[in-house]
Amino acid sequence: MKADALMQSIETWLKQLAAELEEGHTRGFLDFLEKMGRFHRYSARNVALILQQRPDATLVAGLKRWNELGRRVKRGERSIAILAPTLKRVEVVEERTGEVKLEERLVGFHTACVFDVAQTEGRPLAPTGEASPEGPALYARLRAACPVPVREGLLPSGVHGQTDGREIILAADLSAGDRAAVLLHEWAHVLLHYGGVEPPVTVKELEAEAVAYAVGRHLGLSMEGSRDYILHWRGAVEGLETSLERIARAARRILEQVDAIPSVVADQERVAA
Repeated sequence: MKADALMQSIETWLKQLAAELEEGHTRGFLDFLEKMGRFHRYSARNVALILQQRPDATLVAGLKRWNELGRRVKRGERSIAILAPTLKRVEVVEERTGEVKLEERLVGFHTACVFDVAQTEGRPLAPTGEASPEGPALYARLRAACPVPVREGLLPSGVHGQTDGREIILAADLSAGDRAAVLLHEWAHVLLHYGGVEPPVTVKELEAEAVAYAVGRHLGLSMEGSRDYILHWRGAVEGLETSLERIARAARRILEQVDAIPSVVADQERVAA
């Protein structure tokens, strides 16, 4: 399938997703967010393409990567088409020095192919090392990874967390699992909604909870309150594609920061908390 056709497929699919969400049906949106957390190294558009073509996918990679891992694609399997950037080297004149440099610029997209692990066979994959999270341990890890200070304190009734972009305050009476979920929500606000043009509150809350759900589900949290929260703020479905790319980038950044924290650091944070 050509890149233009893939783009059209994405646009049609996202319009349907937005319409379902606006009508109060969250299952498709939550499934998409869960896949976004699982495939956080991919753009929101490519996650949509993976979900459209193989809804049960759990781990995808290109043919070359599977071969490097000692696996091969089974005979007769159909690839999953995604979008890859087309880059071109162009001459750019440095304003201050007048020096001419070569830079890579995005000039479009082309079709690339990936396969789900279920479509391959061969050498067993190494364990990921991920386990079902213990609430206090996961919260400590998130707190250690967060780029702004996190503290527990007294907040107005019904408020579970808040941030001014410089620190995050969480309600002291939350369980460790709930603290982890609320921390992800406030962390998303820090990344998305400070230091630039401030979007409407409906957009901010939908984006923040979507990031929290994508990351939280990937880390093993139940995120039970997300459905009702997203339903409450679903009026922000206009411009959903733009929001989804922002959500994907924020989720990717949080997961990369969490992955960068050694477990011993998280353990020390838990002891000190």
